[in-house]
Formats: sequence, C-alpha cells, structure tokens
Amino acid sequence: MVIHYPLLFEPVFKKMIWGSESWDITCRPEEMGIIKNGSATGLTFRAYIDQDPTGVLGTRITGDFPLLVKIIDARDTLSVQVHPPDDYSTDPGKSEMWYIITPPTDGELIIGLAPNATSQIENHLNRLAVKTGDIINIPAGLVHALTPGAKIAEVQQNSDTTYRIYDYNRVGPDGKPRQLHIEDALAVADFANTIPKTTVPGLCIENDNCIKTYTIANKYFGIIKYEISGKINETSNPEAFSIFTCVEGEAEINGVKIQTEQSIFIPANLGEYTIKPGKNCKLLKAFVPNIKTDFIEPLLKNNHTYEEIIKNLAIEIDSPA
Repeated sequence: MVIHYPLLFEPVFKKMIWGSESWDITCRPEEMGIIKNGSATGLTFRAYIDQDPTGVLGTRITGDFPLLVKIIDARDTLSVQVHPPDDYSTDPGKSEMWYIITPPTDGELIIGLAPNATSQIENHLNRLAVKTGDIINIPAGLVHALTPGAKIAEVQQNSDTTYRIYDYNRVGPDGKPRQLHIEDALAVADFANTIPKTTVPGLCIENDNCIKTYTIANKYFGIIKYEISGKINETSNPEAFSIFTCVEGEAEINGVKIQTEQSIFIPANLGEYTIKPGKNCKLLKAFVPNIKTDFIEPLLKNNHTYEEIIKNLAIEIDSPA
C-alpha cells in the first residue's frame, strides 16, 4: 500500500550562461525528481506516481505529470524568447507564470512587445516595472526575458520548448553563438499585442489566519497565493494534486518543513493536512484547476463579481455561468 504524505525532492540544479535554475518539482526523464523525505526516500517521482497514479495525481490528471516548478536566479539577462502553444508543432507547448522573489537591479523585466513592433524584435521590447511579490502570467506567444538581479519562482507546463529570438551575441560553452529560432519565434509571437503585459493583482478571500489571493487560472495551472499568520487546516482534493512553494518565510506541513525557495508536493489522496507558518509566511499553491469550482464559485461566494474576476485575474472564462 502506498503511503501518501507531503513530499520533498532533491532539487535538480542547472548552471546557465546567465545564472542558475533549481528545478524543485520535476518529473522528466533527464531531470527526474528524487524524493528526500519519509518512507519513499530515494524513490524517483515517476516510480512513486506509478505505484498509485490516481491517488498521487488525482482524477483530473491523465498522462504525464503536467507541471514543472523552478526557482530561477538571473545574474545576467536571459535570451529574449517566446514559447509556442500546444498545437504549433509536435513538441509540447509551454505557458508559465512568474512570482517575483527579488526584483531585477533596474526594476524592470522584458514582457511583451512595444506597440507597432516589427520583426526587428530586439528594438521593440516592452519593459515592465516589477517589485517583490508581483505575479506575471506568461502564456504561449508572449515575448519575455528576465533581467539581471531577478530571482523568481516559476510554475509552467512540463515542457522545455523555447524559441530564442535574440541573445545579445553571446556564445555558448563551445565558443559558438547560441542557436536562435527566428522562424519559429516569428510564427508564434504575439505581434498583435493581444496578450496583457502587466502584473496580475488577483482577488482576495480572507479567512481566519490566512489571506488567499486568487491570481491565475487556465487549463494548465491555477495559482493561489497564501499569506498565513497562524495555523490553518486544509484537505487535499482527490481530483488534483497541489504544490506549495514557499516564496517568503517558512512553513511546516504535517511536520515537514519548507523554507524560502523550497517546494512541497501534496498528493491528491493525502487527506487532511495542517500548515503551520513561520514569520512572514507566504506560499504559492499551484495545481491543475477546475476553473469554475476552484476559482469562480469561491470568488462569487465571497462577494466578488464576474467583472472583478475578469479584470483582476488572468483567467480563462467564457461567460457567466
């Protein structure tokens, strides 16, 4: 019998030409998470899932593990890049989001294209002022780049498909210019400027000891920020696993401690669990949502309107139910 409990993983570290990445929750053949706590210590994430796929992932999830959670530390500017949608090629698409742990040195990130941009993308980049705690939605098609000094928590589709548009004439470890993907990038980039290039303010629901800010909801992931001042009790959702990433302070979930820039996996069939916060505890909860029941209905029940939801969230919503 599989014992379900909050899981920690050995992070997969990647040294990059511009800085470093820590892949904290990953289930990929070349970047496989290894459990580092409890009775499953030493087991690969894939092997743990295979013991009880529905109990671990939930009834909503079929196929491969759908998410990837990273901490990214940019000491230099990343390449100006864009990701494709799922239907562009045989490679999986990639939508992602960023939480700003530390803002860039100059306070601005590259997010989207300036109005009237042409194919000379490097001359038409939109710069967005950001601060600690800001959340940015980066769906497929939105041109973007981290800038020096930025540290972020990133939640994304489980994909590594990236098209570089511009890379400041840098060379790779082999001494050769890094590959660009101009044709593919031009095919998928949002030249029409239809994708918002702003931070996501979200809407709050405040209960005893916790303020939950609902921010992003699409078919790939939902994001809720928790600001916790005292112990709270929750119950896992048998329809979907969840991941908590500590973006400030520290916390303890069923006795398992996480600190800033660490993530913890909550299996779908865990059941009841308790979060005990340290000082200034802020967590990001990521999961595969039912947008209606996990976002729209709770917000409406707490006196937010459809108009407020559409204005303040990055949410896929067709029409009022």
